[in-house]
Amino acid sequence: MIYDKWGRKDDSIAAMKTVIQLEPENANALNYLGYTYADMGTQLDEAERLIRKAVALKPGDGYITDSLAWVYYKRGQYEKALPLLEQAVNLVPDDPIIREHLGDVYAKLGMTEKALKSYRQSIKNGHTDKVVVEKKIRALTP
Repeated sequence: MIYDKWGRKDDSIAAMKTVIQLEPENANALNYLGYTYADMGTQLDEAERLIRKAVALKPGDGYITDSLAWVYYKRGQYEKALPLLEQAVNLVPDDPIIREHLGDVYAKLGMTEKALKSYRQSIKNGHTDKVVVEKKIRALTP
């Protein structure tokens, strides 16, 4: 995770692959690697496989649910992502990233008011990149 914070994505991926080799049932590592792939928009089939395994190991985990939804979002399967993100928000209501993801899906589905509400809640919940979320709000506001 430190590699990721330092912008060394390749090292982060290699480290997580090592963790998974040593601990194939490590749901957090599976989710981390799967989400990283999804967020990068690469290896989405592998991302889904990893995250589905994490879901099986830790059902009801809002962060893992969000990750699976994010795979669908990256594939353009917004209708499939929506119920998962709504579930993730119910499980982790204060997470600003999950709220932003939900706003992104609402925006793609043309649900502007819900998107704006979700983005505003993301900021209220302490999103670390407030400027990015505010830009999304401005894009939806006439």
